[in-house]
Amino acid sequence: MGKALLNKTSVSILLIIAIAVWGGFLWVLGIELTWEHAQPYSLTLAAITSCLWLFDRYIWRIWPIQKVIRRPDLNGTWRVSLQSTYKHPGSAEPVDPVSGFAVVRQTFSSISIRLMTEQAESFLVASSFDIQTDGTTYLYGAYQSDPSIHLRSGISEIHYGSFRYKLIGRPPNQISGHYWTDRNTNGSISLIERKNAFFDSYIEAQHSSDAS
Repeated sequence: MGKALLNKTSVSILLIIAIAVWGGFLWVLGIELTWEHAQPYSLTLAAITSCLWLFDRYIWRIWPIQKVIRRPDLNGTWRVSLQSTYKHPGSAEPVDPVSGFAVVRQTFSSISIRLMTEQAESFLVASSFDIQTDGTTYLYGAYQSDPSIHLRSGISEIHYGSFRYKLIGRPPNQISGHYWTDRNTNGSISLIERKNAFFDSYIEAQHSSDAS
């Protein structure tokens, strides 16, 4: 989720303001302005937009830049283990621990997390990083969980929840935390064994894990 760092319209507006201020100072200094001074405008706009796009997608992940901006790079597929207090209707015991995968697709300005298990998929709807002064980093978020269609109407319905994850390692090699749902349940979650690949389904990620 999230918005682009700066879109073309925003860059264009900022560039026009900069040109107006620059032109104003030249006028005050008595320097004659001509239309030739405006000719590089389109090239300048394209260059700035391209640089921002490259930074948002790639440059922020480079090690020297990472040390300055302090934004953790979580891209990849993580193996997930979670334990919930949820109980199936008619059962007195919480469900067994569940394993799955979390696929993180991240730019500097946005992050998408899709958690996939054999029975459900959850996706991020809002998030925020909290970086402490000592470097300890937390990720807060809200999500929607969509159980498989054959589990709805009695076993597990679509629901919403929130979480707090603690990032462990620099760069992060483990994520642990807990979550709460609007079903009045909660649980713990652990993300480990990150891979650089991205997967679109639980079966695809599981097959890759079995093959490795």
